[in-house]
Amino acid sequence: MSEIKATQITWHEGSVTREERARLLKQKGCTLWFTGLSGSGKSTLAVALEQVLIQRGHAAYVLDGDNVRF
Repeated sequence: MSEIKATQITWHEGSVTREERARLLKQKGCTLWFTGLSGSGKSTLAVALEQVLIQRGHAAYVLDGDNVRF
């Protein structure tokens, strides 16, 4: 299988700082990275945790590699 690499990708700095976003959302950002074998329950755990966080009033979003690949 050959790998296709993207070219001409440029990072664009956002106009909202981390501090401004934290103040707006009234919470600090956090990233949780689940690793493990295929089929070990990473996505299931992430979705369950997302539901708990949202039920507790926190903004949460699952960014799953299976959903963002093209």
